[in-house]
Amino acid sequence: MPCDIVMPQFGLTMTEGSVTAWLKNLGERAEEGEPRFVVESDKVEMGIESMGSAYLSTVLVDLGQMVSVGMVIATLSD
Repeated sequence: MPCDIVMPQFGLTMTEGSVTAWLKNLGERAEEGEPRFVVESDKVEMGIESMGSAYLSTVLVDLGQMVSVGMVIATLSD
């Protein structure tokens, strides 16, 4: 079943961020706890771990593109 990845929020004042790197390629599986991508905001750059085991099936934003917190940036599938 497909699952959405949304832009995370690191603090109460963060309203947008950008993906600076995908650590898994399209079609590649990440196991739970493995780093999946890197997000940058105006205050921090942080690696985001996979919350479960799944394949990266779709990337919806370009690297460096600023997007709002909560916006869908990619989808996963099992």
